[in-house]
Amino acid sequence: MATPVRLLIVDDESIVRESFARFFDLEPGFEVVGEASDGREAITAYERELPDVVLMDLKMPGMSGVEAMAEITGTHPEARLIAVTTFTTMDFVVPALRAGASGYLVKDCTADELLAGIHQVLADEMPLSPAITKALARSVIEQAPGPDAPAGIPAAGSPAPARAPRRHIPSLTPREHDVLELLSRGLSNKAMADELCISTAAVKAHLRHVGEKLGVRSRTQILVLACQLGMVSLPSPEEDADGR
Repeated sequence: MATPVRLLIVDDESIVRESFARFFDLEPGFEVVGEASDGREAITAYERELPDVVLMDLKMPGMSGVEAMAEITGTHPEARLIAVTTFTTMDFVVPALRAGASGYLVKDCTADELLAGIHQVLADEMPLSPAITKALARSVIEQAPGPDAPAGIPAAGSPAPARAPRRHIPSLTPREHDVLELLSRGLSNKAMADELCISTAAVKAHLRHVGEKLGVRSRTQILVLACQLGMVSLPSPEEDADGR
């Protein structure tokens, strides 16, 4: 019998925690090993249980979900933390990703989307809709365009960052360029693998190498920094609307 996926549920509303707990109790292959009502409790519960995946609300009294994520990933960089919130603006998305969120889901997602998001995180992918990814990347590009921009994802709502020393644009292999281009189109690892006729393991390896060259870890951080450096471009809003 397969080992169940161990989950930690973090939300300041008890009804939300209870709903998640009831849902996963009925879902084969999952086990809720802990609950927390704020960021500080989440950190304590994480250290105690070392869950496979954390479903983390962002806006909570006391320590926020973003602060808790940053502290957890600071000591456990392998932690898989999915932001689950009602907020879809960059003021929430960007700080969560900067803090190390492995994915970002909204609370009105379907049960299938939630389960798919957890499985994506376990497969080292990022459950984040292409629309949010592209909006995030455009937001970053508008704040800090070009290779003079500081590395990483700037804080949402912050003033335009000061110019930093020109950042070196790393050299990529042709296959790494291909993977980066497909990433900019919002494709999943499996879709990239099908497009390039390679294995998903090879896609993950190429993304990992690109991330190492850029000095970042997550898929979204790779995309936004590559856009900042002019290594890849995003479809225009008109192209998005036309589905091209």
